Amino acid sequence: MEQLKIIIAEFFQLKKDTASMEEIAARVHDGSLIKGTNMSILILAIFIASIGLNMNSTAVVIGAMLISPLMGVIMAIGYGMATYDTLYVKKSFFKLIFQVLLSVLASALYFKLSPISTASSELLARTAPTIWDVLIAVFGGLAGIIGITRQEKSNVIPGVAIATALMPPLCTAGYGLAIMSLKFFVGALYLFFINSFFICLASFIVLKIIRVPLKTYVSQAVFNKQRRYLTFIGIIIIVPSIYMAYQSVRINLENSQTKQYINDNFNFNDLQVISYKIRNIDNTLEIVVIGQPLDNRDIDTLTAYLKNYSQLQNFKLKIIQNDYSRTVSKDDVQALIDNKLHEASNNTLISSKDEELKKYKELSINYYPAFLHVNNDKKILSQLNKSVNVLFPKVEKIEGASVLNSDEKGNITAGKFIAVALVKTALLPEEAAKLQKWIMAEAEMPVMLNLQLVDDSKDNIISGNGINW
Repeated sequence: MEQLKIIIAEFFQLKKDTASMEEIAARVHDGSLIKGTNMSILILAIFIASIGLNMNSTAVVIGAMLISPLMGVIMAIGYGMATYDTLYVKKSFFKLIFQVLLSVLASALYFKLSPISTASSELLARTAPTIWDVLIAVFGGLAGIIGITRQEKSNVIPGVAIATALMPPLCTAGYGLAIMSLKFFVGALYLFFINSFFICLASFIVLKIIRVPLKTYVSQAVFNKQRRYLTFIGIIIIVPSIYMAYQSVRINLENSQTKQYINDNFNFNDLQVISYKIRNIDNTLEIVVIGQPLDNRDIDTLTAYLKNYSQLQNFKLKIIQNDYSRTVSKDDVQALIDNKLHEASNNTLISSKDEELKKYKELSINYYPAFLHVNNDKKILSQLNKSVNVLFPKVEKIEGASVLNSDEKGNITAGKFIAVALVKTALLPEEAAKLQKWIMAEAEMPVMLNLQLVDDSKDNIISGNGINW
């Protein structure tokens, strides 16, 4: 057992290739400077990160992370705490405050002047930190300070800079300030505070392990008091992130199970789900549908099925539908779209509102023509199959669909109807011609008719006079 402990200790030995204490102090001091090169690079990193977030470019944001000098000051605070150099801690802390204010205000100015105000996914990703961000900050901070204290410089620091992401949250806070959004401002600053504190804490722990020399002698009581303060602050920071992680997991599970619920249970031929919305305030699952209306019995059955999904058991089902048993009109579809636009316009987040408006405007423009043609085809086929067996006893069933044409203006129209008649016995030419004329009268458009014997019908066939058989 003792031998195993020795082997494990050898694996995680930090003192063997540690740089001299003078060199470590010099590296930390150089990294914490906010003048000259560091100041110039900080300003450049601010605008690079702001542009990357604004244009939703991950590569540009990563570039800003790599060149940002913010980590140096944070590690300097940890170094000052480990050496009990109170003056050094204060100086480093004020340097960090200056860098934070500069980053937030400069990025706010950029976003205020930028013509693009929509929140990108890169911005949204930095508004709700979770316990996983805490873990990233801890592991990143440990890797960073270990890299700085080695004799040989390695590629650890660039990797840590990307993992912990200090500059993007500050620029996101600047975006929140520019658009006056508390969600962006507070959420992003909280993420930055998580990263900063745990990088600082990790630096303090590693520097204590390698026994950096103390600036002044302190008693064990002072050390214990410092440890209690750090533990208390750490708990305060971690608790909200755990709650946010729980919320994130819950939302993902609810969305996943809602999609599964819709796929499993909304299998109606004459009904289509347009959208859904989970309202946690009153535990309501709101589903917008279009097509043949559901009666109360159908809705009760669908509500009962919610019990089969763990995350949806306590939800009430609300179906938003219009009566489309009559001929559907564009006004009917637009009524549902307008309802969603009204909801989007009440959204407090400007950027999200713009995205919702755009989405539902596109839905209004693109969805209606397709729905109208599909709905019309269903009605034609339903009408044909009601009468075909009486008028044409040899015909068992008619399948088909209209062929859509697009003009130079992008207008979609039904050019012709392609019908496949499944017949019990072969029709005479005059019978086939009569059947075609009848289908044309019902469909009110030219008809291309294909006749197939029921016993010989296949799903995959090639037919027509355009083939050199």
